[in-house]
Amino acid sequence: MSMSIPFAFAQHHGGQQAPPISFGDEQVTVNTSLFPSDFSPEENSSVDLRIRFYDSYSNTNIESTTYRVQIFSGEELVANQMFFDKDGLLEVKIQPKSICDNKELWKCTKYRGESDPIVPNALTSSSSSKPVIIGPVFDKSGEYTVKTSIIGAKNPKTQTTEDIVFETSILVPSYKRFPVDFDGNPYSMVAKGFNMSLLGIYFDEPTNSLVSEVHIDWSHYDHMDTMKSHFEFPKDFPPFEGVSEFVGKINNQKISSQNISYDEYSKKDYNTIHFIVDKNDMKRIDKTSNTINIQISPDLSSTITKKEIDFENGYKAIFSHESKDDRLYFKIVFLDKDGLIVPNIRYGYGITDPSGREDVNVGNNPNRLGIELPNGMDTGYFDLSKNGHYKIQIVLIGKDDKNFDKLLFKDILLESDSTHAKRSVLPSWIKNNAIWWSENTIDDKSFIQGIQFLIKEDIIKISKSITPTEQGSSKIPNWIKTNAQWWGQERISDSDFLKGIEFLVSQNIIDVT
Repeated sequence: MSMSIPFAFAQHHGGQQAPPISFGDEQVTVNTSLFPSDFSPEENSSVDLRIRFYDSYSNTNIESTTYRVQIFSGEELVANQMFFDKDGLLEVKIQPKSICDNKELWKCTKYRGESDPIVPNALTSSSSSKPVIIGPVFDKSGEYTVKTSIIGAKNPKTQTTEDIVFETSILVPSYKRFPVDFDGNPYSMVAKGFNMSLLGIYFDEPTNSLVSEVHIDWSHYDHMDTMKSHFEFPKDFPPFEGVSEFVGKINNQKISSQNISYDEYSKKDYNTIHFIVDKNDMKRIDKTSNTINIQISPDLSSTITKKEIDFENGYKAIFSHESKDDRLYFKIVFLDKDGLIVPNIRYGYGITDPSGREDVNVGNNPNRLGIELPNGMDTGYFDLSKNGHYKIQIVLIGKDDKNFDKLLFKDILLESDSTHAKRSVLPSWIKNNAIWWSENTIDDKSFIQGIQFLIKEDIIKISKSITPTEQGSSKIPNWIKTNAQWWGQERISDSDFLKGIEFLVSQNIIDVT
């Protein structure tokens, strides 16, 4: 597989990377992150702190490294310990414990694990031995500073001339659980705010939107790269069932589409919406008030298609894609046989265009083949400017430090047609409404109003040749409801379903004026 990568690609590893520092012939840095990335002490009893020490040019880990890790809550030291790790990825389990009678919080922190046989006072971090920190670390929301000093590297017996010191930040979100009553049934929602305080949150039924009021301290604006929040809702919450994507607004201004993502896989019972406000979006916010309004609503125009891919080893992938402006935007999630996300998986992909040109991406680490996905999911886009057949090949390479016994390949075939791409495609979530109507879960009036709204929003396109009669029928024929049921069950095509909608328009049952 070649390494030619002319198309854009984005990885979302989370955490924060420190500015690189010269170390011999290399430019080294650390990336500090938590797993799970949306950890909150209210719902998790522990969290993994991951500190990766690597060459920023080659993306290669620096092996046999001795670390001193200090963690600060504000200005106060809460943890201070040495570790030795052989593969350049230090992993420490943190068990937050708030009870501490000492004014100096670090004195309440305890450390568990294997003592390293070579480095004095250091705990060993390896695949078979993960050290543990127990104490007032990540036990409340707010910003923590992780100060990582590299004492020795590449040879555990050799000290560096002087410590190489990196500082990174970890944000533990504020947490708020709130109830929502819909159609007489209670549902429990969760909101998490990073570098923002949640004042209140509710579900706005007329617009099917999650609305939140948050407090922002603009005095820290210069140090803020992004503002982040997460919203979790039960998988069986009716207004969001079948929805593929969401749109976000802040103070009634729409944010960039790439800054809101939807995760249906990380949690067993809940789906998660990740909402980010970047520097560009922040510039448009009125900063005369410290209170801002966030609104998240289903994306009625989404035409995302999902494909399930099964691999020989029992893993599977969900490949979601949508065509826009001669590009195919995709998200891929890797799951195990139990339907749980597979962390630290390595994969690659290639695309062959209609002319036969093939381009491949297998990561940029010469010592470890594959794109590494700590959280088991990835996003990106391909160029689809040529009409014709495209072949996307997905390959599973390995997990953690080990490769699979063999490379596992699967192909996805796509058709690109600029004329077809401009035609209306019915969003899949509309099928839920069609099925509910066919089962009399919603009445005729509600179904007609919903279709009428979608036509006026230009989501459902009606042929201009359809002319409403002056005296149409007020009764919906039974075959229309049967069509809706069959379409919802994918027994008839979009065009067959649209014929029924166009009939209702022609009979003035649906008013599009």
